[in-house]
Amino acid sequence: MKTTLKLATLLATLALAACGGGGDDDTTPDAGGSGGGGGGGGATTLSCNTANYTAGSVSVATSADLAAYAGTFDGDEGSFDANFTFVKSGSASFVLSASGAATYKGAALTITSYCVDNTAGPFGKLMYVEFAGGHFDISTTDAGSDLRWAWGVTPTGGFFRNGVKR
Repeated sequence: MKTTLKLATLLATLALAACGGGGDDDTTPDAGGSGGGGGGGGATTLSCNTANYTAGSVSVATSADLAAYAGTFDGDEGSFDANFTFVKSGSASFVLSASGAATYKGAALTITSYCVDNTAGPFGKLMYVEFAGGHFDISTTDAGSDLRWAWGVTPTGGFFRNGVKR
């Protein structure tokens, strides 16, 4: 169990390290947003916690970004064993609406940060959607096997990957 916890911590750290680290908090709201959280209805105030990324690498998502990245992503939920082999425990769906509301396995998520890469990386420009206990990274293109269009750390600390956009 201790090895699994260390592995989960390592993988979560690597996932965030791939996004970067450091910077300032950008809470500039999107011009079209006002009030509300990411888990409920209504308009969403968009902000990006840039402190979690390399300085200057991300910016706050816009309404246009939300529309481009929104969708239902069906994928695999599981963990990694001591050999870094993914062990699927079930199927799951992550939904991000164009308004910014999000659910995982049908449960509403309260999104705390919506960031978008400033420059394209190996998987294009990614959107990073953060919530208490986890995050999802979303691409507008297929990032290939093991990742696909969406992946991340689930609200329960497990891993979501192979998120195929419907």
